[in-house]
Amino acid sequence: MADHPHDSSRRDPDRSRNTRIDVRIDHAAVESVRRFSGAFDYPTVRRVVAESYERLAAGASVHTYLPILAARSARQWLESEHHPDDH
Repeated sequence: MADHPHDSSRRDPDRSRNTRIDVRIDHAAVESVRRFSGAFDYPTVRRVVAESYERLAAGASVHTYLPILAARSARQWLESEHHPDDH
């Protein structure tokens, strides 16, 4: 199969990986906004998930499940913000 000249993922594997991570972070943010019934807006949730991912990635040697772990970490933080008296 010939490389398509406009297919940046073939020329830059890091960019392709980052795009896949961004898609997973976006999906986690959408799911979290839905879970909290609009208590938080998408940009806020997206930022929290992305920050969680970056924090976990900084010390990780294996990155396979980091988007899932980042989403879970973000949901826990958002839950504590949404119900501060419960914690």
